[in-house]
Amino acid sequence: MQMTWYDLQKMVFCLAVGLGIGYFHFGGLWLTLQRFAGTRRYGLVFVASFLFRSFVTLAGVYFAGNGEWLGMTACLAGILIMRKIFIGKMQPLAVIRTKGSPV
Repeated sequence: MQMTWYDLQKMVFCLAVGLGIGYFHFGGLWLTLQRFAGTRRYGLVFVASFLFRSFVTLAGVYFAGNGEWLGMTACLAGILIMRKIFIGKMQPLAVIRTKGSPV
């Protein structure tokens, strides 16, 4: 199978859409954990957020990839790149221990 310019453009587009979908998915997860952890029905809020984010993510991957495996794979690559970025940005800062400090 010969790759054409159209295929390359489609893959770049799907990668960019995947980055946006990943930002939405993992940003929504971060907001859910930050803002709704103190609510009375945090389980319900968390499940509703998970279902909504998952539906939007799966629908976005399917429609951006136009149902073709090459486009959906490029979308998935964008989501995984965004996941790696979020993991790197959301790491807690290292605690520096000094001599004589407790713990």
